Amino acid sequence: MWFSASTLAVFSLTRNTTTMQLTNPCRRTMPFFVGVAVLVLAAAAARADGALCDKSDKAALLAIKSALGNHPDLSGWNSTAPCCAWPGISCSATTGRVTELTVFALNISAPVPAAIANLTALQSVNLAYNRLYGRIPEFLGPRALPDITFLRLDGNRLDGPIPPTATVHDLSVVGNRLTGPLPAAFAGAEFGSVDVADNQLTGDASVLFGARKRVNSLRLSRNRFAFDLGRVELPGKLDILAVDHNMIYGAIPAAAATRKWLAFDVSYNNLCGPIPQGRYTHRFGPRHFAPNKCLCGRPLAPCS
Repeated sequence: MWFSASTLAVFSLTRNTTTMQLTNPCRRTMPFFVGVAVLVLAAAAARADGALCDKSDKAALLAIKSALGNHPDLSGWNSTAPCCAWPGISCSATTGRVTELTVFALNISAPVPAAIANLTALQSVNLAYNRLYGRIPEFLGPRALPDITFLRLDGNRLDGPIPPTATVHDLSVVGNRLTGPLPAAFAGAEFGSVDVADNQLTGDASVLFGARKRVNSLRLSRNRFAFDLGRVELPGKLDILAVDHNMIYGAIPAAAATRKWLAFDVSYNNLCGPIPQGRYTHRFGPRHFAPNKCLCGRPLAPCS
């Protein structure tokens, strides 16, 4: 016997006859749930193709494009296409706000565009390997962009000091023309990684150190930093330390012997005293320690 999809029949087993009929309650509600499912799928598709691109973010991106000289590689940034589908742009799947901005290695000569400050949901900014000039704007930090965690400005022509607002989790400004000391505000910042190598920075970089700091990578090479390395406490998670080619003095902290170093370089400084001996410091040869003022011990000459 066949049963209707919308009817549930109850039978008497003794008389083999139908005793009552119940209407299927799903029949009336099914169209509603189908409609909801269609709307959800449509919304997901809209997010996937960037249709939810925020209007104010789109306007800001077009202003950024203009400030960067309407570079040919940014031709995909146009008023007809949804901005979340533009090259170098990523958006939140739920809000449609721009969260990532990447303009990488396009050889663009311009200041850092002020319109970036209008992308208030940004989490990541990568403008590395262009020819950007001028100073790092103060809006490139959590004060103006509360969600930003990643800032990469490597390989440009930026000058002047690093602004105190640049307290992002991962900061990389390698190979610019930056000068002056690190901001005092860096002492209270929670960095994950800091790479300021190949600049002309000066002064005391010990603000980046401390036993309670969570930073795991410090690359300060080829600057003019001068501070007593022997008086700092190594951050608990630090496994990359590159401070070569500076004017750092004092001794290598004894705690260096117990760290699982992935990279370690203190060469070309004014350090003195015995090199802490440990399983991971033994992985690095003389070029990671010399020249210095009077370091001694493996892998250099024995201490007298």
